[in-house]
This record gives sequence, structure tokens and C-alpha cells, in this order.
Amino acid sequence: MKFSKPLLSLTTTLTVALSLTGQTQDITVLELHPAPGQFINTLPEATETSTHEEVCAAATESLRNGELIHLGTYGGYITVEFDHPVKNLPGSDLRITGNGFYAAADPVYGSETIGGSFEPGIVYVGVGDNVKTAKWYELAGWEYYDREIHDFSITYHKPTAETGEHKQPFSLYDDYLYWEASWTENGELRDSVGYHIKNSFHRQSYWPLWEEGETLTFKGGKLPNNGIDQSGKGNYWVLYRYAPEAYGYVDCSLNSDDYSTFDIDWAVDDEGKPVVLDEINFIRVATGIFQYCGWLGETSTEVSGFHDLHLDPGYDDNPIFITRRDLLTVTPILDAAATGDDDIIYDLQGRRVTNPGPGLYIRNRQKILIR
Repeated sequence: MKFSKPLLSLTTTLTVALSLTGQTQDITVLELHPAPGQFINTLPEATETSTHEEVCAAATESLRNGELIHLGTYGGYITVEFDHPVKNLPGSDLRITGNGFYAAADPVYGSETIGGSFEPGIVYVGVGDNVKTAKWYELAGWEYYDREIHDFSITYHKPTAETGEHKQPFSLYDDYLYWEASWTENGELRDSVGYHIKNSFHRQSYWPLWEEGETLTFKGGKLPNNGIDQSGKGNYWVLYRYAPEAYGYVDCSLNSDDYSTFDIDWAVDDEGKPVVLDEINFIRVATGIFQYCGWLGETSTEVSGFHDLHLDPGYDDNPIFITRRDLLTVTPILDAAATGDDDIIYDLQGRRVTNPGPGLYIRNRQKILIR
């Protein structure tokens, strides 16, 4: 959640561009399954009579207008498709925008801060003819090989009332949203239960009204928490990027940054192994953090647009390259005269190479020297 976030300059990457092949930047929302959150049923609007199809249509229109879609707390997601497959070409392939911004006066870092309001969402890409049967791959971001939990599961229970007993600051109902979570951490199975409050700033139901059933369950990767109460009194929360060069997450940089772009080469399978995808058919963004920050409420990814960079005139002549973190941290240098068919080779800028000549490259997270 971002309270009173400015909505300026969110349409800059949504200009519809018609290519010579008739492909456009128009997207269609195929799925909208947010987790509970403070802007649910308002971004986009929904009522008790709304259907999933109607909400997806409203979300499609919102994104085409550069308006925000709220995904709620951990796990809530949106799935979209362009009117064409997105090609995996050298450099970043997509830009996905949110509404992240930097703090004007971080009490720790001042004007050099990497903190502000950043609520990272994980990106998944799907390959197939149908969204229901597509094969899905996570785009491994900055924390994938470090602190990300890969098997987080949470179930939210539909609130039985919209107001109730409340003693916490800014609360309308302290025990509003009951949840149960489980995950593996350091080889140990862990679990937890708890409640999210309903706060006094947003009085509509936080439960997505078009969803059927009494529970919502989400499973996937969970990122480390990034919110710090810098006041020590619950008054001033700062939500930080993981590093100045952190990449791979929606709503975790400025929309104009290179770090709001995504490379299909980052795709990994369920076992964390890199995969080679020539193109993708579907894009899914899911809130990646399970975190509550006092009066700010739950951390919740917002999205405002999807953009195929390869449709921009001249982009492929000068694409954006972001070197993966696991390639940045390797140090061994090996002598290799040949590579196997299953190996993926990158140059030192993180670009995939299909026919490497003599020189230094990255293979299986190690530097290699091909003579």
C-alpha cells in the first residue's frame, strides 16, 4: 500500500506504438486475483455483483489509461498478454511500471537514499497457447539466489465483519483479516498465523468482492522485508530498495529507471535452473513481500503499465543491459575449450552468447576462458 502517492507521469511508457507488423503496446488483463488490501475494490472499482470478467475488463482499461492496479498484500497477482508474443532479444525485453518513489529526506541516508516507497512485485512469464495451461517461469531478481524464500504459502480467511474491537492506532478492527502461512527457511519447515488490521483510512471491504469462497491461498517466492520505522514511534516508515543496482521487481524503482525493465533471459524453472525462452505469451506480477508497516498498512505492489521495449523504434540498436547478480559475484576462472549443448553462456555484460569466440565468458555462474 502507498498512502496518498502521487499519480503523476504514469502514462509515459504507455503510448501505443504501431509497428510495421501491426503489433501494439495494447495489453489485455486475463486474470486479476489480488490478495486483501486497502485499495481492493477501488483500484479498479468492484461491487458485490462484479464478476471476474468485468473486473479484468475494468483493469484493462485502467492500464491503457496509465492508472494503477492494486494487488493487495503478499501473493496477489495480475496476468496480462499483449496482442503478440514478446520476443527474447538481446537486453531487457519489457518495462513494467508501478508507483515507487524516493523519500525526500531519509533520516539515515538523506538525499542519497535508496529508500522511499518501494513495494516489490515478482514477475513470472508464461509460455503456451492458454493462460490456464501455460508453463510458468520466474524472472530471477536481485534476491532470488540470496534471501528469497521459494516455497511460501499463505491462506487468507474472509472477514466476518468490517468493524470490530480496536485498540491499535488508526485501526477500525484489530483482528480483521486472519491468515495462516508456512514456508521452508534454512532447511526447516516453519509456520505462522496472525491478523491484519483494518485501518481508518480505507473503510470499504479489503476482500476482493468478485472472488468466490471463504479463503484465498497464494504460493510462490517471498522477498525479504524492506520497511524500516525510522522514527522508532511508528510515524515514519521507509521502504527500501535492496541495493542501488537491485533489479528484477515491479514497483521497486522509478518508472524511468533501467531497473524497471526486465530481461526474459532471467527466467528460471521451478528448480531455479536458467531456461532459454525464445518468446513469452503471458506476464504475471505478484506482490512479493508479506509485511505490515503501522499506519501505512500492508506492503502491496501496484502496477500501472506493461511495455514491449522491442516495439520502440531504434531500441534494439541500443538495448538496456542489466548484469545478473549471480554473474556479478562469481570469481573462479576456468579454462574451457568447448561447452555442452545444455550450457548457457553469457558475456561479462550479462548478454547471452550463442557462438562464443575466444575470450572470457560466464557459464554455470563461473567465469570461463575460451581459447
